[in-house]
Amino acid sequence: MKISKQRACVISVCCLWLFMLLFVLFPTLLSAHAANRTVRVGIYENEPKIFVSKSGNPSGIFIDIIEYIAKEENWNLQYVPGTWAEGLARLEKGEIDLMPDVAFSTERDKKFSFHKVPALSSWSQVYARKGSNIQSILNLHNKRIAVLEGSVQQSTFKQFSSGFDLNIKLITAPSYKAAFEIVARGEADAAITNRFYGLMHAKDFGLEDTAVVFEPAVLFFAAKKSSNEQLLNVIDKRLLHLKNDPKSIYYSSIKKWTTEEIKLKFPAWLKIFGLVVGIILLMSLAGSIILKRQVDVRTKELQLVNQEMDQRIVERTAQLAEAMKQAQEADRLKSAFLATMSHELRTPLNSIIGFTGIILRERVGPLNEEQKKQLNMVKNSSQHLLALINDVLDISKIEAGQLQLVKEEVNLPQCIEKTIQTVKPLAETKGIELKALISDQINLFFADTRRVEQILLNLLSNAVKFTEKGFVEVSAKEDASDIVVRIKDTGIGIKKEDMETLFKTFSQIDSGLSRKYEGTGLGLSISKRLVELMGGRIWVESVWGKGSTFSFSLPKTGV
Repeated sequence: MKISKQRACVISVCCLWLFMLLFVLFPTLLSAHAANRTVRVGIYENEPKIFVSKSGNPSGIFIDIIEYIAKEENWNLQYVPGTWAEGLARLEKGEIDLMPDVAFSTERDKKFSFHKVPALSSWSQVYARKGSNIQSILNLHNKRIAVLEGSVQQSTFKQFSSGFDLNIKLITAPSYKAAFEIVARGEADAAITNRFYGLMHAKDFGLEDTAVVFEPAVLFFAAKKSSNEQLLNVIDKRLLHLKNDPKSIYYSSIKKWTTEEIKLKFPAWLKIFGLVVGIILLMSLAGSIILKRQVDVRTKELQLVNQEMDQRIVERTAQLAEAMKQAQEADRLKSAFLATMSHELRTPLNSIIGFTGIILRERVGPLNEEQKKQLNMVKNSSQHLLALINDVLDISKIEAGQLQLVKEEVNLPQCIEKTIQTVKPLAETKGIELKALISDQINLFFADTRRVEQILLNLLSNAVKFTEKGFVEVSAKEDASDIVVRIKDTGIGIKKEDMETLFKTFSQIDSGLSRKYEGTGLGLSISKRLVELMGGRIWVESVWGKGSTFSFSLPKTGV
């Protein structure tokens, strides 16, 4: 047991020393491994972002960025020159590890992996020979356009121009330089490059920028899909640090490789647009200040006016309330007076009518023809006056809300027949035919029988009174919920302008023919109010000179 414990102790001490040795040497081993890592980077001609200088050294903004990262991460960079298309093909095959200056697109995302922090941003622009007068994309119709083979400009410009139904021929070139050379030789009308290259080299080929700008793009380092993810993560980390430091190599490289012309020059249309916008903004600002002052002054004026108007409204409201109160009181007194007077007048009138009837029946002695004639005139005038008083009493009760309706079963055919018999003597005197068209399906319904007969008598009397020849027809029918009655005549009719006042109290139609007849103008008003009190409605259809049709409906269930 003692020997085993000693061996265990020796083994433990040896393991501890081995662990400490590895702990000390592991970072060195990792560093040595990292220093030995070779990162293959594709390069092509796209000055000032990436290119080969006259001395044969890779140069440009992307080169400065990747060499700084390589130094910090102990990478050994190996540059593989070629055209843009060759670089993308090598990246897809895994022959290189990184390709700089690659714009992200959904199509490229299927083949390549990208880091997250953008390295640069740019836009694409069309360049042409001076005097080309290319002001918009529409001016590119039937034009030949040189474009970098395999570039994002090639695919996006096709999509950009397709919506304008233009006939454009694209000529691919291995580099931007070659694209400019094609235009300079007259083999193409214009070329597409990114703004960095175009602003730096367009003048060298006698070209100038046009107003056609498209495809704002962000640029990255790209790797083969699902490979070298560690490289891309490191680039993200370093780029984030560089972009957060204004004094870093990132900003000094951009300043180094871009001329003042490139940094400050924008498309001519953009300058004009900016100038116009600036002028508009200044004018708007000045206008806003002036307008605000005017609004403030006007607001104060309106506040004073509103205060004055509010005071007037309060005073006027109080006056109107008092006037309304007085009017309501006057109306109440009027209705009460009319009701009282009507009651007081009906008593002696009924006596006059009664005694006149007794005398006409010769109960007090024989009468000669002249006496009978005079007494009949007294009786008719008294009855007319009594009807007038009854109408005034009814309208007064209605207006005062004192008219009481009796809900009972109504036999409409009997009511119509009774009313016809009442007006029949007048109709026969005038030679007018009275017709009754009553549906066999008319059943009993609930309403005030006396008031239904009153409505019928008013409408029938008017129809006979204002009809010189022809007929007066009464019809009735029943639908799902209502009883509908119509009184049709071939009388004088009603003018269109008189229709609005037809049912108003004390209103009469002002026509030469109607003036032949006596009337108070209460009959239709009372009929309308009675119909409405029983839950129905009344209306009229008329043609001047041809006749009228008065209709009213009453609910079968009553009110």
